[in-house]
Amino acid sequence: MSKKETGQKILLTAVFMAVATLLSKVLGQARDSILTAYFGSGVISDAFLTASTIPTTFFDVIIGGVISATFIPVFNDIMSKHGKEEAMKFVNKFVTMIVSISVVIVALGILFRGTLVSIQTNYVGEKHALTAQLTAIMFPMIIFTGLAFSFVGLLQSFGEYKIPAIISLVSNTAIILYYPLFAKRFGVYGLSVTMVIAWSLQFLILVPWIKKFGVKFRPDFRFKDPYIKQALTLAGPMLISTWVQPLYTVINQRFASNIESAVTYIQQSNRLYIIVVGVFSFVVTNLIFPKLAKAVAEGNDNEARNLTVTSMRSIVLVIAPLMAIFMVLHNHISNLIFGFGKMDSESIAAIGALLKFYAIGMLGLGLNEILSKAFFSMNDSKTPMRNSVISMVINIMLAYLLYRLMSTNGLALAAAFGSIVNAALNWYCMTRRNKGIIGKNDVVNMLKSVLSAFIMGVAMALVYMLIKNRFTGWTGSFIICVICGICGIIVYGILLLITGEEDVKNIIRKKR
Repeated sequence: MSKKETGQKILLTAVFMAVATLLSKVLGQARDSILTAYFGSGVISDAFLTASTIPTTFFDVIIGGVISATFIPVFNDIMSKHGKEEAMKFVNKFVTMIVSISVVIVALGILFRGTLVSIQTNYVGEKHALTAQLTAIMFPMIIFTGLAFSFVGLLQSFGEYKIPAIISLVSNTAIILYYPLFAKRFGVYGLSVTMVIAWSLQFLILVPWIKKFGVKFRPDFRFKDPYIKQALTLAGPMLISTWVQPLYTVINQRFASNIESAVTYIQQSNRLYIIVVGVFSFVVTNLIFPKLAKAVAEGNDNEARNLTVTSMRSIVLVIAPLMAIFMVLHNHISNLIFGFGKMDSESIAAIGALLKFYAIGMLGLGLNEILSKAFFSMNDSKTPMRNSVISMVINIMLAYLLYRLMSTNGLALAAAFGSIVNAALNWYCMTRRNKGIIGKNDVVNMLKSVLSAFIMGVAMALVYMLIKNRFTGWTGSFIICVICGICGIIVYGILLLITGEEDVKNIIRKKR
């Protein structure tokens, strides 16, 4: 296959992943919006959202980051040096280990469900009891999540990106269908069971494709293996470096649980914020990370450098204008997504305010995804670990301070600053480790994108001031977002052309 055909194939794959991820995130947001529409923003939604985050937080903190960041570099290293047969032996042992750990976590989680709820919240009485019951129901999600994560990494290492990109579509669809079909009959308990079923579907969809690549999984408990040891050696620091976002959630949830409905506000705004950044950072990191790991394993430093810097520039180019849109139109975006069912105007405004403060950290979160994965591909997990610890400490300190000054809005601002600090530290360490990896020209182009997005935000704010009183209600929010959004994107595009941003110029040349 020629270089041109390879480039076209990568582009088509990226487009497919972007569309599939966007649809999945849209369905995920619809799933969360329907929750508050059915149950409001009170005890039931607080309990369910808290209960659903406890198992996922445990997964992320204990094994999630290890699977996504350790498996791929070690697997590619074995494939490159010893071939597929040896790599498959590693797969059997690694997946067996992950499932074993997951089963232990599930058992402990169910046993100590009440204690876990007390650690994360200040709930008492009926609210605490309901949250503990729902937590116990949803803990088995971890087992299927571990299996799905492992085999997604395997398929991506074989160059199969499309199927892993659609698995969330299936699980989110299953949860959405629950509401009209069963919600009135089985309520929030049935919804919790559906969450477990939905996660199991993510794994089951992968099974035929795993077989397609000749993978025959056989449980193997012989963990005394040099490659398992290599993975575990990377795992310790890597785990800590991936704790940032889950621990932000825990910290914010603990503070917010003192205020009625605040957990729902925090969870819904944070999920929307993560979805927006995640659509693009997910596509870039999941497409690039296996290629980065392969380039490093083969000693192709130039290719690794190009992949890292191109990913960073792409993230800034896309995330910067989204950041401007969220900071200007936060209230109307909140109304569009949550302004129906049992949600009142006060709840919608509270989520909108949180979105504005979370949006400050969008670029930091996106860049940190790229830089962390770049370090992981180099088998360096200690550097992002140290930077994550520093950013976590700063986040906790800011959360205590800003919560007193700004209530829950302070928690969102603290999380945003934590993401910025983490990205800045990883940027600094990457440039120290690899001199010239981020050249002056790369920085200039990223600054062009940021400056253009800033002016775009100013232009949108001016347009908003002119039209904000002319439209009301949900339809009014839609019209305002469309008008301001289109004006903003036009301004952003013109400014990128005027400033001569190179990535945009290259896209235009290719079209010609």
